[in-house]
Amino acid sequence: MSAHIEATALRALLTQMGGDREMQRRFVHDFVHLWRSRSQRLATALSFPDAEEAHVVLLSIRSSSTMVGAVTVEATAAMMHDALRDGDLAGSARHIDRLNEVGEQACHDLATMFALQR
Repeated sequence: MSAHIEATALRALLTQMGGDREMQRRFVHDFVHLWRSRSQRLATALSFPDAEEAHVVLLSIRSSSTMVGAVTVEATAAMMHDALRDGDLAGSARHIDRLNEVGEQACHDLATMFALQR
């Protein structure tokens, strides 16, 4: 696989989709193509600040990252989410650059694996 994508999670996603590889591919496609808008929504929510919106976006990032096996994305988003739940918006925001970095790397790896156009 890659340093950013866990093969077991991708196999589980395929199983959850009844073995339909095209549906799995579409889910991965959506993850890759929604990444920038999700990360921009999060950055806006953290700078505005809008803790509720940041919470919603982080949940979305975490759940979809888990499903596609983007382990470093999920771990970074979890750390940000923990800070947010503790009321530390600034602490959460400090990790946005790292989240964007691992998110872009995961998207690149997934796009390569699934032959997606970015």
